Amino acid sequence: MATNTAVLIVAGEAPGLERAREVALDAKLVVAADRGAEYALAWGLRCDAIVGDLDSIAKETLEYFDAMGTEIVRMIDQDRNDFEKSLAWLLLRFTGEVRILGMTGRRTDHTLANFSVMLRYADEFERLVAFEETAEHWFLTEARSDCEIECPTKTTISLTPFGIAEGITTENLRYLLDRNTLEFGIREGLSNVSIGNPVRISIERGALLVSRILRP
Repeated sequence: MATNTAVLIVAGEAPGLERAREVALDAKLVVAADRGAEYALAWGLRCDAIVGDLDSIAKETLEYFDAMGTEIVRMIDQDRNDFEKSLAWLLLRFTGEVRILGMTGRRTDHTLANFSVMLRYADEFERLVAFEETAEHWFLTEARSDCEIECPTKTTISLTPFGIAEGITTENLRYLLDRNTLEFGIREGLSNVSIGNPVRISIERGALLVSRILRP
């Protein structure tokens, strides 16, 4: 039975097959941002829609998914990248948890731009999480200001402010924060470590990227 999750596949660095299928298990919707469809094909995943300007996807891949009944959505918009176009398309149809594959890696400028897009849409969905092979990332914002992380002790948790994140409070992390401020270019919370379970993190103002590192 499909869960209230959607998977969005982007054309960054791809996790392995096992990780991808684990993330996509029982998803209600699977959407590819342009060349992300190449990963869906390689992983043997269905693809409900392919969204973007479609300038990077192989003709054979597009024809394959078209024959499979995939919705092909061409969007020509130079002010938004294919990741943002896909999120905007998805938001009109789904507001549950979105799991993103292939959002990071390859080009650093693309990764930074994708995190910026992710932050813009962080409050629009029930949850927006980027999955890598060895990490997971999500934002805390003023509207979604706290999280609880179930994890073994000695799990690495990094806290990266986007701009300024104020009033950060943590529980069960080795390096305690108690209404502290982190600021991009000034101070960040790299490689903190869990000392108990669950880890709790909250902020009062700004935006904070939380990264759970699954293994070094």
